[in-house]
Amino acid sequence: MANARRLPGIQVDVAPPLAAEALPRLDVAVFVGFASTGPLHLPVAVESAAQYATVFGADAALAWDERRGERVHAHLGPSVRAFFANGGRRCWVIRVARSAEMERVRAEVDADADPSLAVAVDNRFALSGMLSIAAAGGEAEPAIVATRCEGSWSDPLRVSVSVQSRGFALDAWSGVDSPASGHYEFLTRQPLRSGDLLQFGRATGDCAYAQVETVAAGATPAAPYRVSVRMLAAFERILTEASPPNELAGVARLAGLELPLAATLLAPPSFDSDPDSAAEPAPLALRFDEPLPESAFEIGAWVRFDAAGAVHWLRIDEADRAPDLSASPPSATTLQVLATVHGPAWRSVDLAAAPLGTVASAQVLEIELRATSENGPQARLRQLALTPNRPGNFWELQRDSEFYRVHDDLAAAAPAQLQRFPLAPEDAPLPLAWLPLGASGLFGAAVGPLHRDETALERDGLASFDSGLFLDPELADDGVDALLGHADDIRLIRAQTRPLYGLHAVFGIGAGGLFNEASLIAVPDAIHCGWQRRDADDPEPAQAPPVATPAHWRAHRGACLATVASDSALATPDFGRFLDCSTRLIEAPLLDGPDAPVPPGTYRLSWTESEPGAVYALFEAGSADFSDEREIYRGADGEYVAMSQRDGLYHYRVFAWVGDESSQGSNPVTVRVRADDWEQVAPERAGDLHEADWLEVHRAGLRLAAACGDLFAVLSMPRHFRTAQALRYTQRLRAVRTPTDPAGPSDPQAFGFEEARALSYGALYFPWLQSDARAGGADSAGRHPLRVVPPDGVAVGVLSKRASLRGAWIAAANEPMKDVVALTPPIADGDRQALQDAQINLLRNDPRGFFALSADTLALDEALRPINVRRLLILLRRMALRHGTRYVFEPNGPVLWRSVQRGFDLLLTDLFQRGAFAGATAAQSFRVVTDEGVNTPQSVDAGRFVVELRVAPSLPMRFIAVRLAQNGERLAVIEEL
Repeated sequence: MANARRLPGIQVDVAPPLAAEALPRLDVAVFVGFASTGPLHLPVAVESAAQYATVFGADAALAWDERRGERVHAHLGPSVRAFFANGGRRCWVIRVARSAEMERVRAEVDADADPSLAVAVDNRFALSGMLSIAAAGGEAEPAIVATRCEGSWSDPLRVSVSVQSRGFALDAWSGVDSPASGHYEFLTRQPLRSGDLLQFGRATGDCAYAQVETVAAGATPAAPYRVSVRMLAAFERILTEASPPNELAGVARLAGLELPLAATLLAPPSFDSDPDSAAEPAPLALRFDEPLPESAFEIGAWVRFDAAGAVHWLRIDEADRAPDLSASPPSATTLQVLATVHGPAWRSVDLAAAPLGTVASAQVLEIELRATSENGPQARLRQLALTPNRPGNFWELQRDSEFYRVHDDLAAAAPAQLQRFPLAPEDAPLPLAWLPLGASGLFGAAVGPLHRDETALERDGLASFDSGLFLDPELADDGVDALLGHADDIRLIRAQTRPLYGLHAVFGIGAGGLFNEASLIAVPDAIHCGWQRRDADDPEPAQAPPVATPAHWRAHRGACLATVASDSALATPDFGRFLDCSTRLIEAPLLDGPDAPVPPGTYRLSWTESEPGAVYALFEAGSADFSDEREIYRGADGEYVAMSQRDGLYHYRVFAWVGDESSQGSNPVTVRVRADDWEQVAPERAGDLHEADWLEVHRAGLRLAAACGDLFAVLSMPRHFRTAQALRYTQRLRAVRTPTDPAGPSDPQAFGFEEARALSYGALYFPWLQSDARAGGADSAGRHPLRVVPPDGVAVGVLSKRASLRGAWIAAANEPMKDVVALTPPIADGDRQALQDAQINLLRNDPRGFFALSADTLALDEALRPINVRRLLILLRRMALRHGTRYVFEPNGPVLWRSVQRGFDLLLTDLFQRGAFAGATAAQSFRVVTDEGVNTPQSVDAGRFVVELRVAPSLPMRFIAVRLAQNGERLAVIEEL
């Protein structure tokens, strides 16, 4: 077909103009600190306060401030919220804590490292009613899952399971090879998938579990599927009096408790001997014959019982506990109990001897997991496969350390509304399958995490506060010149590379790019006062007042009651007198409660039985003499779950009543309720203990910024600092060893003379702020308190906003700060000049709001003192790197020199027009030098090309040279004053 000819006429095409080249971003920040959740030592990009809360949770609780009567929280969350409230748009967050991998590296580097320091660990849960079949050996064990990240954040979490089953008919059941092989085949019209878990029989009787291996379609569409399965395990329900005998001695094991315990399996009082009955058989009882910690088990847990060469599994549905009074002395930290547990029980059956018979039906099984917490929303996972071989299984979930890791150089930014399921597979070999032997279609008991002896702060990896939390062990002592090369060797070059830890993980941001995306860094949690374990503060023993002798212990009741004058108290009725027949002595119960401090919430009190049918009255008092006691329970039970939400000492005693007769009061029990096991170090001691740590982290941040060349560190000082302390600290931070005095300052970590330029890469802000936390959300208890926080987040937010709206060369001062309601401590007018002379950026309050009215770095050179000068040089460095890459491999000669000069002239002219430079004309503001003065014949012969950019920043009228040098395939940017 011939092409159609165009009609005569004129057509005007408008070519779109070339897009203007945007300046490199200088508004992205990095925050390093403590958080409740999230991956450790892994940078994660977030773009809102809500997104931060999704990944890193509520502000981590650290210790108790005894002096102020308040809890000390991490500063990372408030700083990030302040950053976004003050105009920040994107930041990277690095959660730091002491991890096992980090401490292994430290032990290799430092032979004196303390191996006993607690590292962050995750909580583990034994799923109620679920067994796991190990891949090696096929042994059954309780199904264990872990939390998605380390820390104590999951302590209030409760997990429950329900089974979703789908029955189907099958035909032509037959074994493959011998019964011992465990392989079978059958025909069915039910579509099945490889990896499905099948159940034969029902859990109330005999049952077996198999995994689908292959599914072959029939020869025609109407033909059934041929399915081959592998038998995994078989169980029989313990039903009859002969199975087991009335008492069977053996050894019991509980998940989370390493040592086996002597125990006895007891038969139920009556048995359902009909194996075909659909009714739930009577539960069995298992008596532990030796004491165990009260926290060793809870309702819904499995007990493995080995006896007579067989393995039994009992699911705990009820438990009878009694305190173990034989311990001498009693445990000071854990309540030991003697327990008898009740629940359904099964016996494992050898697969070769499994009574399968002729199989005509089966069930396809899936489960639903539900995780609930009083501090968060409910999370569910539905239709989970029970084997790792079928898609949609639990083992496909990733831990935070994998989920947020950068893959293929893509930013690891979390979707704003993404709420991850709190559980993930534990770090162990994959099992063959999970078996829901004790689970049903309804959610079973909600179980909490397995008990651990460590405190919450120890499990967070934060029990020991020092600089090691924030620094990579191999890079902590490196100077500015060696830092970048050493970091690249660790993470990119050496045979066994590894990620970097602490604030040095910043090197991993933007891997593969010309420069790090971030240009600001803050470490708000580096200035805590530290903490120590709280003293035991053993309470003063409670002294219950003596109970007056009842009158009817001396004479009979009734209208003719005789009055007997006696001042002596009686321990028993005076049966030498004429008394009522009903008068008798009732034995006082023995009260028991937790010996160790308990957190606010619930705790269990129990007492011994005085007489059958007795009614017990429990009294609580705040005073040790019980002068303010009140009755909190009356009933026939032998235990009571008390609740207290406030720290303090609570005293208890119990009375037994039978009719109108009452026993004497029980032994008094004192319960210590406190929310924190750790307390903050007193400020007057914090300097002696931790000032070296504060300085080491701040110097490391400055060295990191200088080594990268395009980072700027925002620093602050501890909350209790006043003017004199701030001036002294700043003087120590800025101390430099001079060539004429190699010893220099007394601090061995002080900057060397060649590192003095690092001081221009950071700024100090003072004092602290009282922030309106309602703008960022509630704390872990759901409250919205006003919180005193360091100024890092607000200062970084203002710098970021100023860079994105006006340019990094504009001083970030005189900008109102959002969500700030007060400053602490107040600064006297006479101290302001001294603070400004020390180059501390003082936050001030005036009628317009709260402002920083100075913007100085810590630089010793006056030309680099303004923050906007350093930020302008960072911008020029990034522009030079981005623009200079296009000239790599070009012939090195005058043509290239003129081309490069024109290109950089255009870039710098644009900055001049934006107001980045001083001077009335471009010639007075900048120069681009590429001539023979910088490119000598020797330099050209060596394959080296140098571009020298000489600029006059808008504040100082002095030229600073930024030199871009190409040497072979490498580009370098060098500053010269």
